[in-house]
Amino acid sequence: MTNAEFVQAVKNKLNYILGMFEVKNDQYATGKDPLANFTAGARLMYGDSDVLMQYEALKAYAAKHIAHVYNNGLTGAKVQESINDIICYFVIASVLADQELKERD
Repeated sequence: MTNAEFVQAVKNKLNYILGMFEVKNDQYATGKDPLANFTAGARLMYGDSDVLMQYEALKAYAAKHIAHVYNNGLTGAKVQESINDIICYFVIASVLADQELKERD
């Protein structure tokens, strides 16, 4: 694979993940709360649903996928799906971090 082909493959994957995120966000968000599953997960696991606890819930959700990737080969069953979910979770984590930093300023 050439460098140009590699860069295009990464761009294609990121575009795929963007579409996947939009579908999953439609499933897991509510009209009032775009982070509804993280809000509920944080409240259930930690008794609080502030941004820091949402981040803790996100890490717990991601841990399942990380364990699956760790325990299976690169082409194992649903490994690609878990990798894509991990990417989505950590992009969301980056947005949470941006939000937290913005609120501190």
